[in-house]
Amino acid sequence: MNKSVQEKICEISKKLLTHGLNHGATGNVSVRIDNDFYITPSGMATEWMEAKDVVKCSLLIDEEEVSRMTKKPSSEWHFHQQVYQTRSDVNAIVHTHSPYASAISVLRKNIPAFHYMIALFGGSEVRCSAYEIFGSRELSQEIIKTLGPLKACLIANHGAVLVSNDLENAFYLAQELEHLAHQYIELLKIGSLTLLSEDEMTEVLLKFKSYGPSSQAQD
Repeated sequence: MNKSVQEKICEISKKLLTHGLNHGATGNVSVRIDNDFYITPSGMATEWMEAKDVVKCSLLIDEEEVSRMTKKPSSEWHFHQQVYQTRSDVNAIVHTHSPYASAISVLRKNIPAFHYMIALFGGSEVRCSAYEIFGSRELSQEIIKTLGPLKACLIANHGAVLVSNDLENAFYLAQELEHLAHQYIELLKIGSLTLLSEDEMTEVLLKFKSYGPSSQAQD
């Protein structure tokens, strides 16, 4: 039996919880279907969330419409909406407050090409946005600018955003980003890093385009 999009969102949200990538009511998940997107609700502990709690929003929804809704979408609905409006390649978004990626976001550092798997996110680094308050249009604009055409970015003093064409892959990207963030923090404790050059990363990015059964690089 095929699962509904709401059931899939609940399933991935709870996997983010059990994998330590979110906790309590933190983070959010959405999926685009045609001219709508389905998103986790505002302020609800993931542990207790059910499919019926997932909120359906039009891609054209605005603050006035949200204010009239009995069941409100995540306070971060602005950036989910704007990503879908500006990125036709994106059909799923995962936002995490995972420990290591969040720690780097507090340092307001980009994650550079210290490991070839950084290319998994589409470029030679994972960039960190400027700070804006959560749930704001200003934060949404910063995320759009920082993310660009890539699959991940950090949000200053906040967490991370992962985007993909499908929800399962967005979850996979969230796991990989946290693993790399952990490695990067451990290396920062040691001191100097040897980064891959732009030429080396360009070669990796080209190889990633045809690597693996679903073009997901794995070692």
